[in-house]
Amino acid sequence: MINKFGEKIRKRRLELGLTQKSVASDFMTRNMLSMIEAGRTMPSLETAGYLAKTLDLPLSYLVSDEDTFFVFDKQRKMSDIRLHFKNGEYESCISIIESISDTDDELAYVHAFCLLRIGRQKLFHGSLASAVRYFSKALEMASKTCYDTAEIKATVPLYLAVANNIHSPLLELDSDAYENIYSGVYDYDFFKYVTLDFEYEFKNENYRKHLYAKQLLKKYSYYEAIAVLRELEESKNKDYNACVLFGVYSDLEIAFKQIGDFENAYRYASKKLSLISAFKE
Repeated sequence: MINKFGEKIRKRRLELGLTQKSVASDFMTRNMLSMIEAGRTMPSLETAGYLAKTLDLPLSYLVSDEDTFFVFDKQRKMSDIRLHFKNGEYESCISIIESISDTDDELAYVHAFCLLRIGRQKLFHGSLASAVRYFSKALEMASKTCYDTAEIKATVPLYLAVANNIHSPLLELDSDAYENIYSGVYDYDFFKYVTLDFEYEFKNENYRKHLYAKQLLKKYSYYEAIAVLRELEESKNKDYNACVLFGVYSDLEIAFKQIGDFENAYRYASKKLSLISAFKE
């Protein structure tokens, strides 16, 4: 027990880059800490508590026969991870997970889904380059767990197709494979929007309105299309989705060109270019 206690103290001290003098401080002599680390003496309960607090270690870990700190580290942080995940605080959740000394199936699973959720937020808020990084990391973490990650495997290729080619996402996506395997699940509304399924009954009103406007454009009903598209533009702050907004700006540019209103066509072309610049973040 003495040897293991001392080994754990020394290992943790070195991990934190601390000297024996800085850890000992005014609480004990450096020589006493050296003896503890070498396994030549067992500290009092008060000293053990001081060392646990100073080195940010659970006292239960220090006095146990368990050599792996990971088990204790995960156990004490898991309640906070669950709370942040439940509240949708995915960045905080990831920060805690990454502070743990190792990972396992459960942590890799939660980590992967946090990355997916943040990536989706980045995508819909227009930070496409950042979204790609989160999605790629989500796939990496999903490969490290045996738990069900079907949602990640389904949606990440869909989201990456949009993030990597906002102009023509279908060139990047195997839509038939998605349809055959994941029909009706995992952000199916967005999938049907991306694949321009005009017959689908959308739950998302913005998707439905935008595809309706596209149908009006096909029928050369430009003024009607413009009215619908501008309504979508005005509602962007209510239900913001940069992917939809990009399409709306593109279609408004086309519609105004067709009716000879080049001033407004140029205005929406400029708005589209501003979005493209933001996509690089």
